Amino acid sequence: MKRLPLIILSVIAIFSVGFFSGSRDAVYFKINKSLEMFGAMFREISANYVDDIDPEEFVRNGMKDMLDNLDPYTTLLDESSSEDIDMLSTGVYTGFGMSVGARDSMLTITGLYDGYSAQRNGLRVGDHIYQIDTAIVLHEVSRSLRPFTRGVAGSKATMKILRDGIADTLVFTLSREEIKVQNLPYFGLVQDSIGYIKLDRFSRQSGEDVKTAIFELRSKSNLCGLILDVRDNPGGLLEAATTISEIFAPQGSRIVSTKGRAVTEERVYIAQSRPFEPDIPLAVLINGRSASASEVLAGAIQDLDRGVIMGERSFGKGLVQNVFSLPYNGSVKITTAKYYTPSGRCIQKVDFARKREGKSVSADTGRIFYTKNNRPVRELHGIEPDSIVSDSDYPAVITQLIAKDIIFGFASEYTSKLKSLPAKFVVTPEILNQFEAFTERKGFYVETPALQKLKEARTLVSQDKTNIAFASKIESLEKILQKEQRILAPTHTKILSTLLENEIISRFLTNKEESERTLKTDRLVQTAAGLLQSPAYYSKLFSSVGAR
Repeated sequence: MKRLPLIILSVIAIFSVGFFSGSRDAVYFKINKSLEMFGAMFREISANYVDDIDPEEFVRNGMKDMLDNLDPYTTLLDESSSEDIDMLSTGVYTGFGMSVGARDSMLTITGLYDGYSAQRNGLRVGDHIYQIDTAIVLHEVSRSLRPFTRGVAGSKATMKILRDGIADTLVFTLSREEIKVQNLPYFGLVQDSIGYIKLDRFSRQSGEDVKTAIFELRSKSNLCGLILDVRDNPGGLLEAATTISEIFAPQGSRIVSTKGRAVTEERVYIAQSRPFEPDIPLAVLINGRSASASEVLAGAIQDLDRGVIMGERSFGKGLVQNVFSLPYNGSVKITTAKYYTPSGRCIQKVDFARKREGKSVSADTGRIFYTKNNRPVRELHGIEPDSIVSDSDYPAVITQLIAKDIIFGFASEYTSKLKSLPAKFVVTPEILNQFEAFTERKGFYVETPALQKLKEARTLVSQDKTNIAFASKIESLEKILQKEQRILAPTHTKILSTLLENEIISRFLTNKEESERTLKTDRLVQTAAGLLQSPAYYSKLFSSVGAR
């Protein structure tokens, strides 16, 4: 409770900096009134509530609720969040060399980094982490694993694993190591003369890594084009995005600008040096999970007509965050500004100010802006590609199988007892039948529009207790329809075989081997490579008429 005055004083100090318009006296009156009410409520609850409360936890929860009313990116930072920020600067963290996520509500290994402890000791993608040392973590969220994986390099931990298809719990002893973050998990050649660079994160070293990759690619081939892949890249440091943009953008070009309520947040980032690659034909690949710094890069390349943007519309996160210190080693990440592309477009998808007022949250005004070559571009939800090519254009049943991790789960079970695969492994009809049986065991069925309507009808009918028998009949009809939805329909078999084959084979490949293999069947990459090898069509995309 002794911390409350310090918290109040800190809040007053923050607001006293003064970013306000209108009457300053009126604003200060509201601040003082609100803090006085907060302090009075805190004292009364602390003194009179029926149960004992932890004052520190009580205030912290109140602070979190306060921030929840703003936007998802304005948050209190814990120790693990601070580590994430440090990692963007240093490119190094301590761990076992694996990524984890939720699969079937269990903490599951989703990726292994080549050469580190987890891979060397035989862990596999798809393994469920049951226990680390004495802590049961099976149903925890991925971030809760951090205290157990981080630590002193060289220290060891015992990990108990559940592997689909194997009844016994597997036990591994892993060593913590310094993990060097790979900004570029892979770069290589596509169709012999097109360079390909996969960019996973925007850290302080990313710009130099891209330059090094281009230099190595040029030493192997007479490049006639370059593909920069930022699909699934959630962003990182703004400075990294501007540095990479400067590799291609003309000197003196505007890369991005930021505008906030504070004058100090109004900044313009200009390409300061001559471009490392001023002329090479360029394609930037994006999708719905490309966000923030990825969108800054794509927006700059598009507005400067320096390259073609391909794929699917990006996420639409155009908000800038800064970290501020709080008393007692605390910190808070606050949204302070918005990103704007060189043409003046705002990247941000959701207008959270309107959301708080109960209005439409879309920032899509449909306003038209113009690129360097006078091509019209619209202020949409993020960055709209110049050439829309979906890399996941599958039938509904396939999309649902992927979304519910059924293909991932089957591959884990199928490979659990195998040490290797035949050299020319293919998915046979027998494997497809095993897969269909697996989906039935998992209770999977195709959610067709008809089934969705039946579900809605059953829910409505069930609310009236006099219609229980009728609801039961609807449920029986649902089950009949579910059984009639054949997963192995002829139109699905070829796609399903390819996806299963890729997932199963990937379990026995290094990251580099997997990247080289998937590039050959990556629809968007191959389309981009073909476009870059067609100078006339590539140039036509940047004419003022354009394809829009």
